[in-house]
Amino acid sequence: MVFLLHPDAAGTRVNGMEALLASKKRIRSPVGAGIFYPEDKQEILKVIKSLGLKAGINALTRRTDGKAGGYAQAIIAPHGAWDYSGALAADAFLSAMGRYDEIENVVVLGPIHDKRERGIFLSNSHFFSTPLGNIPVNKRITKELKLNSNLMEIDDIPHLGEHSIEILLPFIKYCFPAASIIPVLMGQPNSEYIEDLSLSLKTVITPVLEKTLIVVSCNLSCDNDTVTALYLAEECLRLFSQKDASALAKAILDGSINACGGGLVVSLLESGLLDGKHSFSAADYMVSAAGGSEDNDDDTVFYSALSFE
Repeated sequence: MVFLLHPDAAGTRVNGMEALLASKKRIRSPVGAGIFYPEDKQEILKVIKSLGLKAGINALTRRTDGKAGGYAQAIIAPHGAWDYSGALAADAFLSAMGRYDEIENVVVLGPIHDKRERGIFLSNSHFFSTPLGNIPVNKRITKELKLNSNLMEIDDIPHLGEHSIEILLPFIKYCFPAASIIPVLMGQPNSEYIEDLSLSLKTVITPVLEKTLIVVSCNLSCDNDTVTALYLAEECLRLFSQKDASALAKAILDGSINACGGGLVVSLLESGLLDGKHSFSAADYMVSAAGGSEDNDDDTVFYSALSFE
């Protein structure tokens, strides 16, 4: 017996299959590769190894300088160009390398640099591409965050041109190659966004906390006066280290400090996910970059890194 398929039906079927295949291949492509960090795979591996991270199954021997990996639950890492802040980012990730075998999910919280943007944005992509390979997005946790939020949106558009999360992805791919990511972007912070993200993180991440690393992409300060930038950075680092969410929130919202990503740190602290965790600097120094601001070539930006273990 022969079945004939109506031409229109066949076209519908083919188009539907093409749409299905396309929907399975939504990949967010890099926009900062070759600008903020190398775009060549071998060059990235060379840089990462030069920063002290060493590939291998044994997490306690993953440093070329002999330092052991720590067991951080969350880290704060900078999103400056790797030439300036890459060593700090590497130290931040080292502080979680002792959990190499247990980390299945990496929640990556990043700020949006476009000051006109408002909102909290999850990703609808299936993968984020890096020069080291694609990283899968955990769609289940993404959907759970959306369901437990009053303000979050699943929208890839803010993700497409933003580099604050992307800059850290090669470190995630290198250090935790089997992990999936949950990318979350926040526009200009306000108390509503901070509270909403805090409550959603607490509800959704608490049950999977032992298998999750939380990464906040954050720069400490920027100002066209280096002395002022340094003061703001030191004050920011103090509030981060003390986990003083109330004072930090006030300083972020009233502009007393201008940490790029500071609102995300407040959300993490207010979530309670770090209760009982001790904070320490993943590096005993800060670095600065003159002309490091996207808004002003005369700005000085300060970077550092912390971890919570």
